[in-house]
Amino acid sequence: MEEMRAVIGIKSREGRLGEIGNQLTKRDETLALYEVTGEFDIIAVCKFEGTMGLERFIKEVLQWKYVERTTTFVVLNIVKECAPPKL
Repeated sequence: MEEMRAVIGIKSREGRLGEIGNQLTKRDETLALYEVTGEFDIIAVCKFEGTMGLERFIKEVLQWKYVERTTTFVVLNIVKECAPPKL
């Protein structure tokens, strides 16, 4: 099965970013996690073993108490990827 990646925007309920972030950091699928401004509160970059893995992950996250909704962007092609710069 081929690995796939997705960028997932997560809108939290009641400003509970911490609880959602803590759960996501424990997941092997999570490659990067950002608290952001705008339409979403959290952006997660994740990897999955095919669409079944993505489907299971999204369905589980939507069951979490403080997740209002998610929007998923499936990565079709990685044009450029590098390690984050040291600050």
